Amino acid sequence: MTFYDGRSGFITVVSGPMFAEKSGELVNRCMKEEKYAGKKVIAFKPSNDNRFAEDEIVSRLGLKMKAVSINKMINDDLEEEILKSSKGCDIVAFDEAQFFSEKIVDIVLEIAYRGSHVIVAGLDLDFRAKPFGYMGELMTIADEVIKKTAFCPCCGRPARFTQRLVDGFPAKEGPIELIGDTDSYEPRCRNCYVPPFKA
Repeated sequence: MTFYDGRSGFITVVSGPMFAEKSGELVNRCMKEEKYAGKKVIAFKPSNDNRFAEDEIVSRLGLKMKAVSINKMINDDLEEEILKSSKGCDIVAFDEAQFFSEKIVDIVLEIAYRGSHVIVAGLDLDFRAKPFGYMGELMTIADEVIKKTAFCPCCGRPARFTQRLVDGFPAKEGPIELIGDTDSYEPRCRNCYVPPFKA
């Protein structure tokens, strides 16, 4: 449950595997605050993830909202631009945050210090079941962490892991970042997940 009172900064991190509707949680929270509480909202997404739209965050259940597409490698100029464009916003959201470079942590902290509610969504683990990007640090500094699960297609249990597939079989190797969908990934529970070294 969120205890953000609108008077002080707050950080919410939504994490979990692929197909867990993390983006949907982010969009739903932003839309409710904007529609029912009249809050000013701005959202950002990494430009390398354009599976569903270039300028929108889109959930698998069809929820969507406008978003500013930005380079995942955040330099000083882009950091300044993000802080400037989010100034005065009640809610500042970042989707697919696992792709952003280290500066995302400082940016989230700065926006929260200014009094905004920052909502961050992303994969907490990569296909090797290792911490993905700076999501671990974001979860550490968060006031609220929401751990989402999907459904394991192998057994129906709650899925916490993201299984990368190659020709339908668990991947043994590959780059950490590989944009894909149901053709390359599926959620798995701990019992059904196969780490690369056991594939």
